[in-house]
Amino acid sequence: MNRRIRQVGGCIAVFAVTGCAGTLEAARADTATACKAPSGWEQVAAAAEHKVLVFGETHGTNEMPDAFARYVCAASAKGGRTLVLLEINTDHEAAITAASEAADPHAALLNGLPQHWSNTDGRGSRAMLGMMERLIALRQGGRDLTIAPMDQLTGWPEMESPEELSAWLAVQPPTKTQQMRDSGMAEKINAASEGFDRTIVLVGNVHARKAGLEVLPDVSLMTMLVPDAISLLVVHDGGTAWVNSGDSVGVVEQYKLNRTGLLANSMELIPEGLPAYPGDKPAYDGYVSVGAITASEPALPASN
Repeated sequence: MNRRIRQVGGCIAVFAVTGCAGTLEAARADTATACKAPSGWEQVAAAAEHKVLVFGETHGTNEMPDAFARYVCAASAKGGRTLVLLEINTDHEAAITAASEAADPHAALLNGLPQHWSNTDGRGSRAMLGMMERLIALRQGGRDLTIAPMDQLTGWPEMESPEELSAWLAVQPPTKTQQMRDSGMAEKINAASEGFDRTIVLVGNVHARKAGLEVLPDVSLMTMLVPDAISLLVVHDGGTAWVNSGDSVGVVEQYKLNRTGLLANSMELIPEGLPAYPGDKPAYDGYVSVGAITASEPALPASN
């Protein structure tokens, strides 16, 4: 006798030769479809199981955090344990953990990370805040999903106070502090990803490179220090981003990174034609194409 009894949230097999597995697989497929992940996500997700998948973005847009959230939604629907690591200072880890369990994640994130949301380099954008709320909603909805920060420095000498350390860092050559930061993020990824079925990282596209840059001689960038990492360049068709260029802060026109006609809302593991800047060699394993981009302002006004 072959019989299946369905119930909300799962199934019970009674005298079942074929039972719950097929039903659960169908439910996961339906959930992944509802996520509206970029086309091609299944190929990428299959290759990235038990590895680290790095999204290299341009900070300060609405479209890139949205595409990231939709991919995480679909990939985490595969089951197992998912870790998401973000380019946020590791000092905020406790606040992010608390927000992940809060009844009001929006308020918890704003109140717990005010320094992060008021920064002007695009990482503290309204779109990033919305993305984190969406990830927390997945977690609170039953996904085995952990969200954590990874931005940290490593390799500094012992100092008696934070002020002394800041003064020391201020006189170091840019390549030294760049290496300290990239090494610190890689160290966090390598340590934190143990025990997870997949680790998904969102970071600036320079850190996501798997080859160095002439302007940063002898610097091993973050993804170069993560064994077996898969790196994606988030390409776009031009538009605007909220950035801190050093000379000005605000909405800045962005030149088109999608120079080979890649379809919007798609992703694929294919390295050809994916330099981060004109003239560079391809340094990524694939791409995510998001179409035209629009600027997303900081979630909080810049602090004085």
